[in-house]
Amino acid sequence: RRRTPRVDQVTAMAALDKPLSEAGPTPMDLKLSADLEARLHLENVFEAPEECTRREEVLGEINEALQQWCKARSASKGIEEDLDPRCNLYTFGSYRLGVHGPAADIDTLCIGPRHLTRAEDFFGSEWTGYEGSFYLEMKNHPGTDQVVAVPDAVVPELKLVFRGFEIDIAYVCMGSYVSVPEDLDVCQTSILQNLDDASVKSLNGCRVADQLLRLVPNHDAFRIALRALRVWAKERGVYSNVLGYFGGVNLALLVARVCQLYPNAAPSMLVYSFFQLWDAWQWSTPVMLAPIVDEGHGLRVWDERVNKAERFQLMKIITPAYPAQNSTFNVTRSTLHVLKNEFRRGREVCGQILMSKKRWESLWEPLPFFTMHKHYLQVTIAAVSEDDFKKWEGWVHSRLRTLVQGVETCSGGALVAHPYPEKKKDPSRDAAMHCVYYLGLGPAPPPEPGAPAPRGTLNLNPAVEQFQMLVTNWVNRSDGTLVWQPGMEVHVKHMKRKDVPAWASAGDGRATPDVERTAADPAAAAAAKSRAEAAAAAAAASAIGATATAVGVKRKSREEEDEDAGGAE
Repeated sequence: RRRTPRVDQVTAMAALDKPLSEAGPTPMDLKLSADLEARLHLENVFEAPEECTRREEVLGEINEALQQWCKARSASKGIEEDLDPRCNLYTFGSYRLGVHGPAADIDTLCIGPRHLTRAEDFFGSEWTGYEGSFYLEMKNHPGTDQVVAVPDAVVPELKLVFRGFEIDIAYVCMGSYVSVPEDLDVCQTSILQNLDDASVKSLNGCRVADQLLRLVPNHDAFRIALRALRVWAKERGVYSNVLGYFGGVNLALLVARVCQLYPNAAPSMLVYSFFQLWDAWQWSTPVMLAPIVDEGHGLRVWDERVNKAERFQLMKIITPAYPAQNSTFNVTRSTLHVLKNEFRRGREVCGQILMSKKRWESLWEPLPFFTMHKHYLQVTIAAVSEDDFKKWEGWVHSRLRTLVQGVETCSGGALVAHPYPEKKKDPSRDAAMHCVYYLGLGPAPPPEPGAPAPRGTLNLNPAVEQFQMLVTNWVNRSDGTLVWQPGMEVHVKHMKRKDVPAWASAGDGRATPDVERTAADPAAAAAAKSRAEAAAAAAAASAIGATATAVGVKRKSREEEDEDAGGAE
């Protein structure tokens, strides 16, 4: 069987531009890849064809609503119809990469003409009753189940539930156009000229996704490997960019880098190489799909040689589109410790899978979070109305990592906080107006192997007070007004493992039995299972052939030795 490079070789070579190996897959690689795809169908990560069609229809309906709003709003501003005012709708995220699953949300971007601004026209103003805004257009649309405007986020967007699909719509006003061309290429850097920071960040979602797909050599293998690793990240509790773990973008970047290093590898070997590479990686070294280039448009580009603060970022996964940014700047010492542990575990499990000692589902065995730590912090978020709670929960959740950093700082580095992404609900309270998050507390690892563990105070009151003060001083970025309202509450409580409520730890670390699983697309699942069986038969035949060849060579060698011995006599 073909051997992969040693870990020390991998870390030394991975920063190079050339692939580490261009070898094609072996029959066993193909067999393991077919097993992986068949298993992913059971994990329900593939969408049924009819749901794909519905998703496309929904996107078409939203695009139609955008065009109607654009024309009507333009007419109200005196823009004549013969100028054909129009806007474009783009997708990005998991849908653009082709790895979305059933009921996954859709990330979209609307690029509108110069006379329709984000604040006044897309979101509208409460003082005018949102008259003429796209927000009001969608709020009154018969297909809208729910709409929430988030104008003061880093990437301002409308969050829709439209005909059962969750859709996020960001907006960029393009100052060069009255009518946005249908074939506008968002990857050209000139599109970024004279845009504000929020617009650049909104555009970068599409630009990064498109550039990533251009840099990946094998899209099919990339998508299967990424689907598997998304399942792993979610089940192992490391899928939440806002908490300091992986999000869809940085996980895709890591998988794409592995694809560049092993351009002809099968998905099974890409997954194994993912853990082998990143378990050994020195995270002070940035991960890049392409060299960083400053296009000269005056935008800040990630460069630790120039910006000293960027040298101290703990994990550096750099986006491939201009302006290059670190997609994992949220990572803390605590979450990096959790990620390293998961990389090591993943490498060990994948090694056993390759030796047929375990199956793929062992890789994403659910995390037994509530048995891992002796102490926990319980963070309860509540409000007095559903609308207030939706806004308040989003804000507090986005600031939970500051509580993690507070635990690290106030303990003098002696403790790490392990945030768990899954939110819980107390059955005795109104589910629509509260949620609960948990952080596990544990000793910090030594700074160097063999070094003593850090020592410090265990008084976490300053960290909790600072966190509560931060979230209650919630100010709107656009106008400086206080957003926090009486009734918006957050409570942090320390508890031991034995005191964790049963409703929180129910089902902890237990996977759903296979008999209770149903694939979203049974026909595709059956086809994947047939391919797995055929690949297994081919791998077995190849192994038998290799054994027969080896026996034949050995027998021929013995006969030649006997002939040589006879001649010598």
